[in-house]
Order: sequence, then C-alpha cells, then structure tokens
Amino acid sequence: MKFTYFLLFINFSGFVSAQDITIITGDFKNLKTISEYNLVFDYSDLTVTDFESEEAYLQKTMLEKEQAKPGNARVFREEWFGDRVYRYEPRYIKAFNEYFKKGEVKVVKGRPDLPFTMKVHTTEIYPGYNNGFTRKSGNLEVIISIYKTESADNILFSAKIMDVECTYAGDKATLEGFDFHQGERIAYGYWNLAKFFAKQLRRGIKYN
Repeated sequence: MKFTYFLLFINFSGFVSAQDITIITGDFKNLKTISEYNLVFDYSDLTVTDFESEEAYLQKTMLEKEQAKPGNARVFREEWFGDRVYRYEPRYIKAFNEYFKKGEVKVVKGRPDLPFTMKVHTTEIYPGYNNGFTRKSGNLEVIISIYKTESADNILFSAKIMDVECTYAGDKATLEGFDFHQGERIAYGYWNLAKFFAKQLRRGIKYN
C-alpha cells in the first residue's frame, strides 16, 4: 500500500513540474493590488494537436462518430462547443477561487463592471483518449492576459502556459482513470490550469 502511494506521489509530482509558464508582457507585481477579476474565455484561432485546424479535427472525428452510430456526429459537435461553458469554464473558476482560501483574489465571469479583466485564451488542445483499454491524457496550451477592462490594449500582464495536462486532479468530478468523456478529460486541464496559475500568481504578488 505504501508503495502504491509512493508511485502516485511521483506521478503527481511529475505532472506539476511538466507545466511551463513564460511571461510575455509585464510582471506579476503589476497585479498586487487587484483582488477581483472579470473573467473571459477566448477560443478564437484554436488549433487541435496534429490537425491543420480545429474544423479539420471536427470533420474527421464527426465522420468517425457517424460511421459508428448515426446521429453521433451531431452530438459530438454540440458537446465540443457546449462543454466550454458547461464543463471547462466552471472548472477553472472553481479551482482558481478555491486556491485562494481567504478570498484574497477571485475571478467572476460576466462582470465587465470590474476594473480589471483576466482573459483565458486557449490556443491549442490535445483531447487525449480513453477507450477502456488504453488512455492518454489531453493537453492544453493557453495564453492568460490581464488588462484594464475599459482598455483591452492596456495589458498589465500576459503569459503563455504550456503542457497543461488534462488529467484527474482531485476535483471528484469522476473517479481517477474513468475519464471516458472527452469533455471531462479536457475539463481536468482547466482545473489544473487554474490551480497552476493561481499558485504562480500568489508567488508573484507575494501573498502569505
């Protein structure tokens, strides 16, 4: 039993170190006085790993789904886009806000009245797979930008975050290893992304 726990710890530690952040503009110190962000998500110009475009991936996968069972193509396409609001975004919001246990910083979607905005722009997704016999975690590449809400060009901070693994992260949405639904696999990535960025933000603005 102790050996099993050790392996799990090693795997988790490897996952945490895999994520990589590169600051593009500004500095975390620019954000020190901000306690609440209007949160927006951007999926424009999204690519899917190993495909020329998002649409190319959708067309190929829809054809496969339809051949397996008529009607599955429509369901797949609807879920591909619908899961953004239904799964990905709530998972990011919950993980980010829970990281700051005392409410030092929080994000709220749909609050353009707030002076500062955090934009999560997903630039690439690898959906991964789980067919019950073999599985491979998905992966995200994201650019997070923070700017004055009234002036999107006035960027205080932006960073590129790569190698965000879409794997179980203790959110209890499903059991570990049972992420058969593509939307759930990708949603894990947003959970992990939020925790990772919140941790970087805390370090950068030196909250205790």
